[in-house]
Amino acid sequence: MASQVTRLYQAVLRDREPPISIRLRRTFSEWTEAKGFPPASAARARTEHEAGGARLVMERRGGGCGRYTLGEPVAGGVLRTQVTYAESVPGMTGWVVVTVEQHGGREPEAVTAPGFLPAYLRTARITDGAVHVEDGPVVLDETEVDRFVRTLADPRRRVPAVVVSVDAQRPEAGRARADHLAAALTGAALVVRLADLRAQDRFNETLGERLGVYGGGVRTYVTPFDPAGERYPERHLTMGGPRLRAQGAAALGVVVEGALGRTARAELPDDVRRTMGAVRRVLSGTAELSAIAAAAAPVPAPVDLSREELRRGMMALTRQPVPPAAPETASETASARSAAAPLSTAQSAVARPGAAGPGASGTAAPGTRPAAGQGSSPGPSPAAGPVGGAPALDVAGLVRAVADAVVKELRGELESALNLAASSASPDDEPGLLLREIRILGAHVAGLRDIVAERWRDGPPPVAGEAGAPAETRAGTRAEDEPGARTRTRAEGEPGAAETREAPAETRVEGGAGRLRREHLFLQKEYADSAAEARRLAWQVRRLERMLTEAGHPAYGAAPEEDVFEPTGLVDVLVRARATLRHVSVGDTDGPAARLDLDHPALCRTWAAKAWDALCALDDFAGARSSGAFSGGFYDWCANGADGRRTIPTGMLAMRESRSVTGSAKFSEPRVFAVPQEVHPAGRLLMEAHVKLRPVGYPAPRMYFHDDSGGASGKVWIGYLGDHLPNTRTN
Repeated sequence: MASQVTRLYQAVLRDREPPISIRLRRTFSEWTEAKGFPPASAARARTEHEAGGARLVMERRGGGCGRYTLGEPVAGGVLRTQVTYAESVPGMTGWVVVTVEQHGGREPEAVTAPGFLPAYLRTARITDGAVHVEDGPVVLDETEVDRFVRTLADPRRRVPAVVVSVDAQRPEAGRARADHLAAALTGAALVVRLADLRAQDRFNETLGERLGVYGGGVRTYVTPFDPAGERYPERHLTMGGPRLRAQGAAALGVVVEGALGRTARAELPDDVRRTMGAVRRVLSGTAELSAIAAAAAPVPAPVDLSREELRRGMMALTRQPVPPAAPETASETASARSAAAPLSTAQSAVARPGAAGPGASGTAAPGTRPAAGQGSSPGPSPAAGPVGGAPALDVAGLVRAVADAVVKELRGELESALNLAASSASPDDEPGLLLREIRILGAHVAGLRDIVAERWRDGPPPVAGEAGAPAETRAGTRAEDEPGARTRTRAEGEPGAAETREAPAETRVEGGAGRLRREHLFLQKEYADSAAEARRLAWQVRRLERMLTEAGHPAYGAAPEEDVFEPTGLVDVLVRARATLRHVSVGDTDGPAARLDLDHPALCRTWAAKAWDALCALDDFAGARSSGAFSGGFYDWCANGADGRRTIPTGMLAMRESRSVTGSAKFSEPRVFAVPQEVHPAGRLLMEAHVKLRPVGYPAPRMYFHDDSGGASGKVWIGYLGDHLPNTRTN
């Protein structure tokens, strides 16, 4: 009779970075070496070893898949740890399935995660398909609560989340419990520790009274999870603080057993289940590696013939409407009959070949016209205009047509031509500079088009020379400079004379205001130049420190190699960020940024420098957090800056909006921006965190972002860079 098999542990890990085999073999071998086995051999496809009653089999097939099996004796049976992996193929992300099973024995052993998993999880960004699987506990501060709640409610989440609350009686107990749980549940669950009482209060307030955790307790949130519609909160088991303090490790063991039991019984994802059988056949030699790719291809859904027939019938009923013929006057018919007939017939022959009937030669005799309803579609009618006068010029339509042509049609051709020019440039040139400048120019043209469209939306402005037009628009002259203006003023008598005498005072006031405006613009330019010079000097200091370090003076520290980038505007920053920052993704915000560049050319350089510093700091932060080198939020990153870490002053940061903004659809909706579905299933989310490029005054530019560095994408997403969005003080 076959021995009883009990699965005690299962982890399904997604690994996007090939090759999986090298990192997995190294970390697994280090773990088995500590158990007395020799190092794994990369040259042999299959190896078998025995040590201390345990047996190890490691097998692989090329670079596509492999399986490691370790059998260790236990009371009355064998504890078998098996690791199966498959590299990424088209249509499937690479995966690693880790299982621990007990064969035989009376009682199931108390197991924890295999010891190689923490080291393997540190080699790349490993997920369960939606959630980043960490090698240790995640510390959750107040600013990260909303993101974590969204992670809990993500329908793609497969692993349970174990949340450790704050123990006010024993402040260090929470840290120790989280470390213990993370070591036991590595790969099979996400362990989160609330950093302080503020984070705990925000977490409980967000989830509600029946779903919260407090008092030093631990709660396991299983899947699926919907805080708004949860009908059975008891599914998410809680281990109270008093029991944890009284029983210690035994109570934590109950939490571990419950979480591992959930994942051990879980079904494999569809693509893993399909390819697992192919991997087994490949390793047994009964199939080729191509069988994995074939199994990974999704099975096409069967075609519903009735629905397809309905779709075809509806498409058959769809026809392009025929425009009505333009009416003609008798005089137009008499004067244009001879000239229009050959053209109309030729157009009819081209538009409807064979429509003339059998024997038609494709041309018509002079003087003939198609009958109404039988000939070709009428040609475009001339623009309607006043009777007896020239056609009226549609200025608004012309502006829109030109702007659309430049932005939509010519931009692609310009980029293609510049790509060709850049590829043929000399080695001393900077090919990317030309392309970056055309993209900036394109964004500015698009911004101008939007401005023009907005101003025409309420009706066209008065044309120069028309009644109601401003004086400065009439032939570019002021009212007092028009011919006869001075003569009319003198001929109007004493009132006009009095106005003439008062004119010099008004002129002096206007001249003084103009002088102040010019001085203000000059000071803005000087400030921008000073800020740029300060940035250049800071870069020079970092370069000199690096030279001193290389010369044998390590006390000065070492700064990373970097190019000096002096942005000319906000659009320049966006283009540069998309090209160079790996952990920051910039959304569709070129329009608002271009408008600030165009409206405030003197100030945009200063804002651009601050925006670039913030983006670089976000990129460094996201890289550190996604790799596990840092576990806090962006505010902590900037508040506790270390050597070599790019940060910005915390005074520029606002991690949340006020309740008056988030509680009002009028104000919160403008702060909802697009993100990929891997970040949020709806493809859009509310972004509260923002960088204040100018704290007060007008304009006050803002850069809104969403931190998913600890989520599935491992990036920070920029949703908006532009003028201050509406709030209770602006509207």
